[in-house]
Amino acid sequence: MTIEIYLFLAVAQTILSAFVAILSLIRYRSRSLIVKLIGWIFLASFLANMASWFVIGTTLRVFVNASYPISLIISLGLYSIIYYNLLHKKNRAGFVLAAGIFTIFALINLFFIQKTAPNSYSYLLNSAIIIVYCLLYFYVLIQDLPSLYVHHLPMFWFNSALLIFHAGTFFLFSFHAYLVNVLKNNMLVYWSFHNMLSIMEHMIFLIGLYYDLRLLKSKESFKTEL
Repeated sequence: MTIEIYLFLAVAQTILSAFVAILSLIRYRSRSLIVKLIGWIFLASFLANMASWFVIGTTLRVFVNASYPISLIISLGLYSIIYYNLLHKKNRAGFVLAAGIFTIFALINLFFIQKTAPNSYSYLLNSAIIIVYCLLYFYVLIQDLPSLYVHHLPMFWFNSALLIFHAGTFFLFSFHAYLVNVLKNNMLVYWSFHNMLSIMEHMIFLIGLYYDLRLLKSKESFKTEL
């Protein structure tokens, strides 16, 4: 794995984050709360990448990893709102507790434990929580059995993308400390694979956004006919 391939994947992932954010936030008033929040999540991811790239060539390059834990805190908070609404607004305290515990842990990890190193512990806990959210949603989806074809539901694609990505990254970050501290690995292949998983996640999100925009168009056509 070369540095050129790694950089290509990193740039592609960042561009896709911006693209997903734009597609989620256009026609803002007509979009559902879930799609709007997804737009803000991917915008936060895009800005985190840009902030990281901005400091690389400066005296602040030691803080190159600092923006990502903040992005994770924002995204998990928004995902907690999304899944709270999807799971029939039950067990609100559980979602608040999950987001609160992660926020405290991520900040402690950032300032006192892993500090300026890649915050793999925060990534690991974030992925574990998202995986639980995804499995709960699929359970509820099976119970509800919507009349619409499941693959036409935007959230089916969003949830599938999150489950695939976070299942993969959970495995990766489980071995991060061992690879860095014991094997002294330069992590080029590791992070390239992470970016490939992220690109796959983005592409599946785009499928969900396609169905969301199609549903939006059909609703507007129906209103016009009335």
